Amino acid sequence: MTTEFGHLFAASQSLAARSAQERIRRIRADRWISYPRAEQALAKLETLIAFPQRARMPNLLIAGESGMGKTMIVEKFARDHPVWFDEATGTTRMPVITVQMISGPHEARFYRRVLAAIGAPEPPRATLGVLESLVLRLLSRIRPGMLVIDEIHSLQVGSIREQARFLNMLRFLGNELRIPLVCVGTQKARNALRTDDQLVRRFEAFALPAWRNGMEFEGLIGSLQRSLPLRRESEIDPAMLKRIITATCGITAGIFSLMGQLAIDAIESGEERIVLTGATGTDALKSVLGETV
Repeated sequence: MTTEFGHLFAASQSLAARSAQERIRRIRADRWISYPRAEQALAKLETLIAFPQRARMPNLLIAGESGMGKTMIVEKFARDHPVWFDEATGTTRMPVITVQMISGPHEARFYRRVLAAIGAPEPPRATLGVLESLVLRLLSRIRPGMLVIDEIHSLQVGSIREQARFLNMLRFLGNELRIPLVCVGTQKARNALRTDDQLVRRFEAFALPAWRNGMEFEGLIGSLQRSLPLRRESEIDPAMLKRIITATCGITAGIFSLMGQLAIDAIESGEERIVLTGATGTDALKSVLGETV
């Protein structure tokens, strides 16, 4: 590892010495950037997965607007708890099972999504009852510590009656398997869960609000700067931090995309740093956003 690029995180220092093409490819790839609110969410997930089994398990709702990093948080948590093989029982263990919510509250289609998530074949022409029994049997064998349902707000596509039936199914799964449920979605997800009073009372809501200018946002930008493999230290003044918030509406995905494009421009131009100060910074933002900032 080189110490030539001391302004970067250790993992990014060796990357900074590589070709422009390789660095740009890495910038465009998904990557985990830690920040306090995300770490708080991960801590809550850790508490849930370690929770002792009981008749009524606690659940969590992670809510935020599209692009706030909800899915990245649960994906990071799943990576931290990978699938492993239990040699004593000869069984594969999946601590975290993540299922993408279907477009509408259809129980049979949801059970098929669960089977796909655990890599189990779907029986041909299976009835709802057969699918339910199969999923329960396989999950009891795998013994997951948590079931994550992403995009739960899609539940609202169905009628109130269909929503109620679907939520009753989720409550049944949680009770039967004695595992916590984690639902992830937009702010509309809270309204979707309210269809089942018994279920919603078991959910703790954890919000991911849009970013505002302040110390936490400065910390996020600082972490991004240290993760981007640029060979020179970047400069962003406080006025430009406010403009980044305005330009991206404080949405995490927009902030990451903006900083990534600025880094790519810095590599392609040979500047090797992001400079967002004064008029120069305004021009740089305009060139990336294609609008007045």
